[in-house]
Amino acid sequence: MSKLGSNARPAVLRVHSEEKATDLYQVCEEMGWKVIINIDSDKPEDLSDYHRLIGKSRSLFS
Repeated sequence: MSKLGSNARPAVLRVHSEEKATDLYQVCEEMGWKVIINIDSDKPEDLSDYHRLIGKSRSLFS
């Protein structure tokens, strides 16, 4: 299985605002993660893939 955040398996996020999408995109770009961000205020936010990636990066630097 491909690594989360790669070209083959980008992280998929859902947020309520364009501002939040921009902020998350910048962080993902800095970390070299590929991401697809959907902006939809009618559905609950889903940042689970982002949290998985952040958790992995923290464990690498600890």
